[in-house]
Amino acid sequence: MVALLATALRTGLAWALAALVSCTLAPTPRAGVWVNSLGMELVEVPVAGDRPLRMACVETQERHLAPFRRSLGQSAPASARPAARVSWMEARAFCDWLTQRERQAGVIGPGQRYRLPTDHEWSCAVGLGDLEKAGDLPEAKSGRIAGCFPWGETWPPPAGAGNLCGRESRRDFPESFISDYRDGMPCGRLAARASAPNALGLFDLSGSLWEWCEDRYREGTDWRVLRGGSWKSIRPQTLLSSHRTHDPEGYRSDSVGFRCVLVEEFPWDAERETLNF
Repeated sequence: MVALLATALRTGLAWALAALVSCTLAPTPRAGVWVNSLGMELVEVPVAGDRPLRMACVETQERHLAPFRRSLGQSAPASARPAARVSWMEARAFCDWLTQRERQAGVIGPGQRYRLPTDHEWSCAVGLGDLEKAGDLPEAKSGRIAGCFPWGETWPPPAGAGNLCGRESRRDFPESFISDYRDGMPCGRLAARASAPNALGLFDLSGSLWEWCEDRYREGTDWRVLRGGSWKSIRPQTLLSSHRTHDPEGYRSDSVGFRCVLVEEFPWDAERETLNF
């Protein structure tokens, strides 16, 4: 809390003070989980300065990705493990495929579509939406909010913080593990809901897999933003809620995946019934 207060006072942003509670005071979880045709559960995420959207509660799993890959003639496992080794380009293509599939089936409306979250939307999901300026570039915002993690403000992480590189990984990474943390996950094992849910009902915003965002990390490059850390993460700086990293659009890794959001593209009409939410 002290670190967050110092951030607000240093920047002179009075509006930032209201966001100090985001790391410590968890509001009542929002009721209502919407399930799509692939069995993905999505919940509403308020977006500072914009209308809310629906975000997947967990990272995209192999069973979610399997029909898309099979439609391309690829073999694909269909387990409930988070899907790793997915490039930004493949994640985008999956979102486009799912949009067309569900529009044709009448599951979502013509003005709705799936995509990756923007960097700002991901910040709103992790509780930083009111503490960062939406218009600033991701690189400029990376690591700027000290002492705030997806699970709170403590280090080492508490039980339920997520699938990180804890003591279970010391045999594989004898010099690089969090000595005071156990998550019960052998090194390299992935499982959905490895963390406790946050106030919005979202799991695994810390650890498990780095998650692609829509945004470029730096203008003029093909580097796309990654958020949240992974099962390999050990450093407090890497696991800050405000930390960003980046990789090229075609990059694949056993520590990189994604989650989807469902958005409405046309102007919001308060009198209109929200489509299929």
